[in-house]
Amino acid sequence: MDVETTGRELHEAVCRGAFRGLESPWNALRELEGPHAAAWALAVEAARALVEPGAIVPSPEAIARFASEAPDVRAAAAIACAHAERAALVAWSEPTLAALCAVHRTLATGDAAAARTLRRAEAWRQLLRGEVAALEAEGKALYAEGAQAQDASIVIDATLIRAMSALTLGDVEGATGLARRASRMARTEGLRAERILASLVLARVRRRGGRPHLATRILAAIGPFASPLWHGWLRWERSLAGWRPVTERGVEVDLGLVDAPDQPSTRAARALLRWLAGAHVGDRAAAEGARAVVLAEAAGFADIATEALALAGALDPSVGLDELPENARAWARGDVDETPAGLHGIVGPPDGPADSTIASVVCRPGVPPRRILRVAVPLLGDDASIVRLERTRLRRGRVDTAIAALALAGDEGLTDATLFEKAYEFEFVPALHAGILDVLVHRMRARVEDAATVHRNAGRLRLEPHGGLVLPDPRCVEHVEDRLLRVIARHGGITTRQAAQELDVSVRTAQLALRRLLASGDCVLNRDGRRVQYLVEDTTFTEPTRY
Repeated sequence: MDVETTGRELHEAVCRGAFRGLESPWNALRELEGPHAAAWALAVEAARALVEPGAIVPSPEAIARFASEAPDVRAAAAIACAHAERAALVAWSEPTLAALCAVHRTLATGDAAAARTLRRAEAWRQLLRGEVAALEAEGKALYAEGAQAQDASIVIDATLIRAMSALTLGDVEGATGLARRASRMARTEGLRAERILASLVLARVRRRGGRPHLATRILAAIGPFASPLWHGWLRWERSLAGWRPVTERGVEVDLGLVDAPDQPSTRAARALLRWLAGAHVGDRAAAEGARAVVLAEAAGFADIATEALALAGALDPSVGLDELPENARAWARGDVDETPAGLHGIVGPPDGPADSTIASVVCRPGVPPRRILRVAVPLLGDDASIVRLERTRLRRGRVDTAIAALALAGDEGLTDATLFEKAYEFEFVPALHAGILDVLVHRMRARVEDAATVHRNAGRLRLEPHGGLVLPDPRCVEHVEDRLLRVIARHGGITTRQAAQELDVSVRTAQLALRRLLASGDCVLNRDGRRVQYLVEDTTFTEPTRY
């Protein structure tokens, strides 16, 4: 048996997910003696761990024993190291990745392919630590080097590194284009681990861009063929995109992670499920305990740690604003209405056509007001002194919008003009709109009744809560496009008129939203005679890696 040829053939087959039928050469390779066969057996086993259940990721120590061997042995060991480094990335384990990189350096001397995979691992390590300033340039350089060497794996990962770097820096649009391209390339090349990673990144980018439904579809597509190694990160993304924990039988929240290895991403995903389940039923002790675990386990992946902090602030008003990322802080204060870190997927589908709000305002006498996600309202407890107002069934909710804006303004309040503009979204002209504002203030006072007082003096308004008060904030809603995607997926296809009826919006509004979804590639048009239907699709087809 030619060890080098057999090892490379087995390795390529495993990377493409085609290991079945190769048991005989695989067993033969493992039975051979000598470091060359042992190194290739380790490389194949490491590749298997990323695509098949039951295989074991080699440790840094197991790989390091080949550091003093001949160049061909070190090259095979470097391949094993590269797969183990990907596994450490998926596990969110920066210490393990650092140890593997140290071993990799001892194997990469004089080997161009090993040097490329080492650079890739170092770039992923920078991403885990949140050191992304130079990753755009490094990603481009790696892409060029991989294309010249006809190394599809490097080309795909270089694109994903750029996508994740852009996402960390807040460039969701740039990250989306890169992630979609990487996903198409991985599909073209037929590399299974790269395809799973590219799909994970694309789902993450989609969710952060406000498209949790598309993220769910992507994750559901890769879930059946992802090995247990990926399950922790998969469940994390799917949970934040809208997967609902089952609370009637507590064990069910962990069923998707039964076979997952004990690693940070798995522990964080399990704790996230307990956290959301605790919020759902109002179990503060369970929610706080799970939150502590999430924050500890997510610490090894800077962008996910930031996301977990944003979630903590969105679920619990007792978490200090100073502890939160800036975008989460601005949202909690009411300065911006876009949900931070794409977290609105956990709120779930609206309870009715008019109830698409995803946030509530919590205010109490003497305590700064705060915006939270509506799923966290049960965590406020059963205190009878807390008044909870449900959103009115009026579509625009001007009164609720004005009350929420005034509540978030706190003791400073708002001027007449500012309140009017927040409620009606156009400039206040006293000569034209004074009467309209008077009616609005009257309705606001009637809406809060004995729960709060709306003070108005010298052109300024202020809301004074009499006790705990929880208010809906209609400015924080699922976008019409998000709700449309959910409806289209539920029906498998939908016409414009059906969409308008489902969402309780005008046909014109539905048409404009569907056009935006078509333009962005989030859905496609299907013509069947005179019947026109819209279908959900994320255009992840194929793309050459350009070498």
